[in-house]
Amino acid sequence: MHKLYIILSYCLIPIVFVNTFIRVLIKKEDKNRFKERFGQSTLDKPKNKDLIWIHAASLGEFKSSDFIINNYFETYSILVTTTTKAASEYAIKNYSNKIIHQFAPYDILFWINKFLKKWEPKLVIWIESDLWPNTIISLRKKKIKSIFLNARISPKSYERWRFFSSYYNYIIQSFSAVFAQSKNDIKRIKSLSNINVQYLGNLKLSKKKYISFDSNTSQNTRIMIASTHDNEEKIILPYLEIVAKKYPLCEFIIVPRHPERSSRIFDLLKSRNLEVNYYSKKINENCKFIIIDSFGKMDECFFKSDIVFLGGSFTKNGGHNPIEAARAQCAIITGPNVFNWQNLYEEMNENKACYMIKKPKELEVIISKFIENNNLLKNYKDNALNYSNKTFFEEQKLIEILNKSLENHA
Repeated sequence: MHKLYIILSYCLIPIVFVNTFIRVLIKKEDKNRFKERFGQSTLDKPKNKDLIWIHAASLGEFKSSDFIINNYFETYSILVTTTTKAASEYAIKNYSNKIIHQFAPYDILFWINKFLKKWEPKLVIWIESDLWPNTIISLRKKKIKSIFLNARISPKSYERWRFFSSYYNYIIQSFSAVFAQSKNDIKRIKSLSNINVQYLGNLKLSKKKYISFDSNTSQNTRIMIASTHDNEEKIILPYLEIVAKKYPLCEFIIVPRHPERSSRIFDLLKSRNLEVNYYSKKINENCKFIIIDSFGKMDECFFKSDIVFLGGSFTKNGGHNPIEAARAQCAIITGPNVFNWQNLYEEMNENKACYMIKKPKELEVIISKFIENNNLLKNYKDNALNYSNKTFFEEQKLIEILNKSLENHA
């Protein structure tokens, strides 16, 4: 099966070249760095330290690697590969003194071999669900120890892999150790393979070291609309308008999941005659709605907000991680579709650390309650912060495992 995959991957090379060229033209690939996708590194490997390679495909996975980076960057060189420009920009802006960033090479064998020959990692940490057969199997053949951390397999991916379970088992057996991010993921991975799957919790819930931000010092209530997806603003905007009219001193910050949607959100608000501007532009005092039109501002906006509606919960995206908002001591509201974090939200709702609403019109009701009842707002903010202080990931145990892996490789 793997030989067939290798042949198919070589056959796809012309398409890969054309696709990369198109992505450069539409600015989804960095025109100055796209050669990294073909295994041509633009930086030199440091000579004085052994190297740990962390692969974190997108921005969310990269943020979850913060805990590992902060524990090892002084002792080891840390190479982080991602596949998206957003993750690249965030990494370079916030971690340039701690890591080397490269775009991950495509999963074509000779590009992978060129990449591995250049960097010679001592340990590879693969984060989440982005399985690349050529890369992972090459690590085993070159006797490079690799750990699959925060492993997950979505129900849809599981259904596809069921038809190729023997190949999935062949790939995942290449890892020295596998740590799933949930009990359901353990069940799905075990049903496809005979590898030993362990559980430390969800790495995305580890206690990351936040950059220091000032909290909201404004006398106005600041409401953040976070991680919204296509058409979600259209669903909730009528109810935010009611709040804006009832409480003229309210300020709204909209942080879409994908900032490239900012212009569409801007046009939507303008079509309803609302005062709106981009964060990147000069903001006048009468502007009620601010759209964050760049990456990397989410954490800062959490700390500057009183109330947060977490998006992806009135669409079919399954909601987003509430713990970062909770650690910023926000009063949290979410819609009903939170299957990615269902247990977490239900427990927070029971502990009055968030509000789970079923219909968009309830958003206006709950925000109004928070604005009119300062004690209620304070209780939900405090409860969210207290809940976020729970242990969701066994950080010390992971450090022990990584240290042992590095020592055994010495």
